[in-house]
Amino acid sequence: MGRTKGDIYYWNQVTTEGKGKWKCKHCNRPFSGGFSRIKAHIDKTKGKGIAICSVDPGNERVGSTSNSSHLREVQNILNESQGSVAEHIIKENNNVNGIFQSEISDLNKLVSDLTIEEEDIKGQLRWLESRGKKRKSSVNNWLNELQNLKKRVVDMKNSLDAFGLDDFYQLEIEQWVDKLQQHQQIKKLTVEVQRHKIRKPVVLSNEFFGEDFEHNVQMMWGLLENDQVFIIGIHGMGGVGKTFLATYMENEIKRKATFNDVFWVTVSHDFNIFQLQEHIAKRIGIKLYEDDERTRSEILAYELEKIEKSVIVLDDVWKYIDLEKVGVPLKMNGIKLIITSRLKHVCRQMNCLPYNIITKYPFSWEEGRELFWLKLGHHGAPATLAPEILEIARSIENVCAGLPLGISVMGRILKGCYDTYTWRHALNKLEKMEIGEEVKEMLLPVAKRSYDNLVEKDLQKCFLYCVAMLVWYTTRFDLVVEFLNNGLINEKGNLEEMFDEGYVIVDKLIDHSLLSDSDCGLAMHGLLRNMMCHILNKSHNYMIRCNQKLRKIPRVQEWTIDLEVVYLASNKIEEIPRGASPNCPRLSTLILYNNSISHVSECFFTHLNAITVLDLSFNSTLTSLPNSLSNLRSLMSLVLTECSKLEYIPPLGELQALSRLDISCCSILQVPKGLQNLINLKWLDMHNNVNLTLEPACDLASLTNMQYLDLRYSSSIKMEDVQGMRMLEMFGGRFMDQDNFNSYVQEIQDKGCGPKSYFIHLGKQEGSTLDFEYLLFDFEFKCQRLRFENCQEFLYLLPRDLAELFVHYNSQWVSLCDGLSSNRPTSLKCIDIASCTQLKHLFCLSNSCSFCTNIQSLEDLRLNCLESLTVICKEDVLDLMQFVSPRGVFSLLKKIHIEGCHEIETLITPWSVPQLQNLEYITVLSCNSLKEIFAIHNNVDQNSFNITLPKLIALNLCRLPQLKIVCKGIIICGFEDILSIYNCPNLERLPTIQVSDDF
Repeated sequence: MGRTKGDIYYWNQVTTEGKGKWKCKHCNRPFSGGFSRIKAHIDKTKGKGIAICSVDPGNERVGSTSNSSHLREVQNILNESQGSVAEHIIKENNNVNGIFQSEISDLNKLVSDLTIEEEDIKGQLRWLESRGKKRKSSVNNWLNELQNLKKRVVDMKNSLDAFGLDDFYQLEIEQWVDKLQQHQQIKKLTVEVQRHKIRKPVVLSNEFFGEDFEHNVQMMWGLLENDQVFIIGIHGMGGVGKTFLATYMENEIKRKATFNDVFWVTVSHDFNIFQLQEHIAKRIGIKLYEDDERTRSEILAYELEKIEKSVIVLDDVWKYIDLEKVGVPLKMNGIKLIITSRLKHVCRQMNCLPYNIITKYPFSWEEGRELFWLKLGHHGAPATLAPEILEIARSIENVCAGLPLGISVMGRILKGCYDTYTWRHALNKLEKMEIGEEVKEMLLPVAKRSYDNLVEKDLQKCFLYCVAMLVWYTTRFDLVVEFLNNGLINEKGNLEEMFDEGYVIVDKLIDHSLLSDSDCGLAMHGLLRNMMCHILNKSHNYMIRCNQKLRKIPRVQEWTIDLEVVYLASNKIEEIPRGASPNCPRLSTLILYNNSISHVSECFFTHLNAITVLDLSFNSTLTSLPNSLSNLRSLMSLVLTECSKLEYIPPLGELQALSRLDISCCSILQVPKGLQNLINLKWLDMHNNVNLTLEPACDLASLTNMQYLDLRYSSSIKMEDVQGMRMLEMFGGRFMDQDNFNSYVQEIQDKGCGPKSYFIHLGKQEGSTLDFEYLLFDFEFKCQRLRFENCQEFLYLLPRDLAELFVHYNSQWVSLCDGLSSNRPTSLKCIDIASCTQLKHLFCLSNSCSFCTNIQSLEDLRLNCLESLTVICKEDVLDLMQFVSPRGVFSLLKKIHIEGCHEIETLITPWSVPQLQNLEYITVLSCNSLKEIFAIHNNVDQNSFNITLPKLIALNLCRLPQLKIVCKGIIICGFEDILSIYNCPNLERLPTIQVSDDF
């Protein structure tokens, strides 16, 4: 048993020398004996058989016996945290003054630190306000908090200054405790001061907005002060504030004098090495008389090295610059380079590492509004808008969508305007990009230069599609599919090559700051889209009028003879009336996506013979198409998806150029006549036509060039329908019966002749079962999925490359082994089973089972609403030796999710644990009969039984009313905080979790 805090005081007054001997620290006399003799010696208590300490207490001791008793009495009433303070004081014995003097010194340092920070901010503000700038309100808040902290520190210091040694021994016990509590308060105050210093504002002027700007400035300083960083990139779309950030850093570097100098060079779009050398030389104050670039480079490098520790800013860089040829010597004498560019790949090409590139983004809505009002105001004070103008102002802010350049231009235009009609007129003109010369000079060139820099024609075409159509977020896959639908990607290769090209195009558009990529998906900035639409509409080759609430198609006079591309998407056009017959012999692309068209006149297509792309999708009231469509012999892509009432499509047999046909989610009863003649057709999407009936071995069998075929939730097919499609790469559909499917697997898929991606549905597909949940399975590139639903037959053969297996609503199967078979090991990674009323177990685990023995890659197991399930694996105790080895079904399993299985009582049995060494997540929800998660062998001592799961990250248990035991033994894993248990009222105790360092 340890010594009490009172005993510790006396033991600290002596030096122990072993064998019961000790020496007094004050009089240096040696003695022997125990604690009572030490106490009598130190307290000078006579008659105890030991000489009292001879040292004068006034010179050497903390105080008399009464003072010592006073300290001990105080210590006895202190709580644990306060007691440690008293103990520290008693240990130091006569050093009470020293302790409090040290704390006073610490407080003095805090006051000094706060004063330094305050003077630094005030100095910056004086410099700022001398130039007519206004401070941010947050700066005042920070200074006020600093003053409050400073006052608290000074008050604390004054209190300790008044707390002398003589007073220390005269205080009442309660006062003494109160003084000792100040020790803890000083610690707390020190932490508060340090936190406040960390929150010190970096950007003080109210002309600089947003948390991102302050964060970017902090990042810039961090990179500039890092000796291993030589090139810093600032990247973002035109008008977003790249030059603004670089200018701010230039001024701050000069103000702080952290570098010897900053040299600013605007590179321009059409620069050359000779000109760039000339500009840099002019900035550093030298003349280059030589004409030879190499000689000029050597002179420039020599002069820059002499300057040392300087920053060169290259603003508005549009292509790769060979710095060595220019004569910029990086990695020498502290020279650093800042690049601003719209093109991220240019920063990378110039050896700017990805984490040294700062990407500027548009403002948030609140920040954009703040900037707008500031630009409307005077002398740095925000404007106050009248209530009737506020709504219009918000619309202008929405059109500008946080782009600083657009907001600033509109703020200048409307400065001092207070009439509602002026604001309304400005909004109307802004939406049409017709607001005047200032917009043309400031905004439109920003967009046009970005477009002109897309030197690749395919890249330009894909960008124009995004301008017209990308009004909301989308995924990369969906955007690439749209590129393909519109013939914007070279179709000479296979699908994988085409998708790769599409993804590269998307990446290039992102690198050029023309698309943004966020967690929500891909998007185009609204103001950039409006500017580009304005530019394109000025050309006689384009008509782009999307999202303009049009109820009629443009007048025939507007369909000029030079038109090549027409986008009228996302309007409210109700019909293409009789007599509308535009004469546009060069028109190649017509997009009427997402309107309310119910009728297209017979004569509309008469003079549009050059059309290659026609998109009428998402016209939900369209019921039929005119027969004149059959004459568009140049047509390569016809998109009619989500024309939900469309029943009639005219014969297509003459459209020999047609390579892409999308008639998904329509109401057609049979395929268009002549479909079998479209021998160049490569992409056919007819999914979700629930009333469609295909003529087996007739409608599809001749389409041997097919690369993409999607018949999901439509008519079933025979093996012969796809047998000749040796170029097929993506396939979705339903086979007529078990024999056709098994033949397909044996003859095509397992021989390597089948598609790389497929989603095959098997079983009875009732219209009522086609609910929203099933449509969540997007048909993406490179997926291998099977779905069994309402299957009456048994022993379906699984393809060897199968990755995902879904078994839903099968009321016949008692075990998966009853219905599934495999000839060789599969690549199956995910099994999802739901609403199978008779399923009692999943696996038999017998060596004679062709299904169980061939599952070796399973990573994800999901079980939902299996009302008869009692165990995951059928255990035959008499036949244990025939079970598959531990390197079997569960050896790679990472996730188990089980929900709504009300008959199962035990989740994981003892024999299966050795197979679960890769298990990371266990989730069990709403299983009413579940009593135990991990079972143990009956003949094993439960207190010594360990469950070892080295990779387990999370064990989530929720709504399990009968759960009593998680594990009777110990769960050994690599993480400590793995448990999440909610609403398990009968749980007897929490499991013991032990973290092993071996993992």
